[in-house]
Amino acid sequence: MKYVALYRKYRPATFDEVIGQDHIIITLRNQILQDKISHAYLFTGTRGTGKTSTAKIFARAVNCPYAKEHNGNPCGKCNVCESVGSQNLDIIEMDAASNNGVDYARDIREKVQYPPVNGRYKVYIIDEVHMLSTGAFNALLKTLEEPPAHALFILCTTEVHKIPATILSRCMRFDFRLVPTQTLAELVCGIYDKEGKKYDKAAVAAIAQAGEGSVRDTVSIADRCLSVSSDVLSYNDVVEVLGVSSKNSIASLARAVLSNDTAAILTETNKLVSEGKDVARLNKDLSLYMRDLLTVKVCDNANAILMLPQDLFEGLRELAETVSANKLIYAIQKLVELESGLKYALSPLMLFEATALKIASSSGDVDYDGLERRLKRLELQPQNISAENKSVYVVDKTDAKSIWRGVTMSIDAKGDPLLSGVWRDVKVELDGLGNFVIKCSEGAYWLIENKYKKRLQAEVAEFIDGNLIVKLDKTVSDGELDRQLNNLGSDVKFDK
Repeated sequence: MKYVALYRKYRPATFDEVIGQDHIIITLRNQILQDKISHAYLFTGTRGTGKTSTAKIFARAVNCPYAKEHNGNPCGKCNVCESVGSQNLDIIEMDAASNNGVDYARDIREKVQYPPVNGRYKVYIIDEVHMLSTGAFNALLKTLEEPPAHALFILCTTEVHKIPATILSRCMRFDFRLVPTQTLAELVCGIYDKEGKKYDKAAVAAIAQAGEGSVRDTVSIADRCLSVSSDVLSYNDVVEVLGVSSKNSIASLARAVLSNDTAAILTETNKLVSEGKDVARLNKDLSLYMRDLLTVKVCDNANAILMLPQDLFEGLRELAETVSANKLIYAIQKLVELESGLKYALSPLMLFEATALKIASSSGDVDYDGLERRLKRLELQPQNISAENKSVYVVDKTDAKSIWRGVTMSIDAKGDPLLSGVWRDVKVELDGLGNFVIKCSEGAYWLIENKYKKRLQAEVAEFIDGNLIVKLDKTVSDGELDRQLNNLGSDVKFDK
């Protein structure tokens, strides 16, 4: 008999077999039991979380005459349940990825009018529905809004943001979540028990973690590991199949990074790469190891979370005691940021080594990158220096904008909110005679000339010897001045 892949062999056939999606299964089951079936459903979520499988179960259950007797599950024995694929004329499965044209949608609109052959509903399961063209969505829209009483649509997608809002608003939406690692581990244990495969719990935990929340990915990995050895499946067997770095080799690199051993960092990295390790995979393995160290460092039940062999866990615990949590957080942050950079790097190995050395030289207690950014901002701003109890703003006396920043900062420090707001709606320049020229809107011009000119002249004189000249510029708006006046209230009075 031809071998069947495990993810197909153990595909759920009832709601009871779907794992990790209880929030969805309860609702669908109750709709069947209460006979409150909607006309359109949207199943969305990450790949391998059970969207299409749940759609097929629901399609059979709504047509199964004995579903209520089996707690909403299809009975599996009637004609509706036993007929699958092309044999069931009432359940039509479509792939929008390869049939995405407007003619495809028009065909649905024409054929949906015909009543079901055996069951109560004619069910259309459209997989990867986001691949439909704009014309196909428009052709499907009216049918989806007001379908015949016997029609039921189930749309499945991994990219819900690509579906028009007009379609989304006409569907009952269900979001499929990533499945917890512990639940996936229990699933793999059950499959191996049925297949008669012996295994270590640490090996199963490694498979579940590699699945990253996807049931199909997890079972596919379990299928690859099924034949790796005729004996008991061990943790090292799984590591070998997955192609990831062993914990021992990654531990050596991590220890070198955390102890700031430059020679060891370069040596261990070169050793792993020379063995055929992809740099992107190495970066991911190291970031995961740092995360494991952080888990051991801060969690009391770390081993229950990581589910590692005891000797590997003890090695993690010993290394975690030698490093601060801040250092680990900093390392994880830099390694995760590096992931996207490696895709476009001309020399990924050099970029990885530079990042590892940067992590090694940092204590993690100070955000050096953020500190550098703040220093650069301070360099671009006037400095406030205390001298004889008077604030002196050091600026570039040849640059009008620099002078104006010094003037406005001085005004802000003295607490005049109206004048502080006026500066946002002016243009400044130095003329050929060394005078400071302010070009402003009509409202600001009136305000400066009648109330603030002496004040501004005094402030400008702190930085240059030239005169203050105010010019009217109708290209400048009064918006900021109006906002400042509104904020201060209508009873503001000006000194003439």
